[in-house]
Amino acid sequence: MRIAAVFMPFFALLAGVAGFYIRSLELLYVFDPLTGLPERGAALTYVLMAISVLLLVAAMIFSIVVAVRRKAPPGFENAFGTDPLTYPFAFGIIGLVWLAATIMNFLDLRQLGIIPLAYIFFSALSALAAISVAYFAIEMYQEPRRKSVFALSIIPTLFMCFWLVLLYRTNASNPILLSYAYQCLAIIASALGFYFTSGFVYGKPAPGKTLFFYFAAIFFCFVTLADEHNMMIRVIFASILAMNVLYSSKLIRNLQRRGV
Repeated sequence: MRIAAVFMPFFALLAGVAGFYIRSLELLYVFDPLTGLPERGAALTYVLMAISVLLLVAAMIFSIVVAVRRKAPPGFENAFGTDPLTYPFAFGIIGLVWLAATIMNFLDLRQLGIIPLAYIFFSALSALAAISVAYFAIEMYQEPRRKSVFALSIIPTLFMCFWLVLLYRTNASNPILLSYAYQCLAIIASALGFYFTSGFVYGKPAPGKTLFFYFAAIFFCFVTLADEHNMMIRVIFASILAMNVLYSSKLIRNLQRRGV
């Protein structure tokens, strides 16, 4: 599976680059600059949908093959090959970047005036999720391992769920679904990716489903980087994207044949 450990994340990234480019063109040429309404039947919209479907179908086929023919070795550290140096370092850096982006985003909101309570909760949960990512990577190698790893593993999922609710609340009166659909899909895929990752900590691994949502998160996070977010929100999406790339590559590399 060493070739697949490189090829599949790269394929998802390549599809994400294509999706990012098409989405950028769509936002530029398909959406009316005055009304914000998209042009009906625009070719760019259908091209992006086609790329999305292609990626999801490829991810689904691969995940089914993995579920049928492969299994994850017992234990989170065995399933992800988390050696005690590169894993904590890589995810520690990602967590710190995520945390810094959260703080900068909160400071930007403060400059605009009074911050709504929902965005205060968003910033607090985002910071907590970022810290949990870095601390979890370190805690996995503590002997004896603290029970806090169970709570740490689910905090990013809770944050993504809150983000999804906030996105819906913000766009409840927005009739243009296409304007935030890819962000919604990115958050959903990321939430489920984090959720199934925590299953490895709780002794309930599902490598096929996990990999499907990793690839979906990589693609949709890349696509939504083209949307009109401030830079710090883009950094958070990029951090989550990087996590899914690393997780998917590590998990594929350590899968075992069934019966072994």
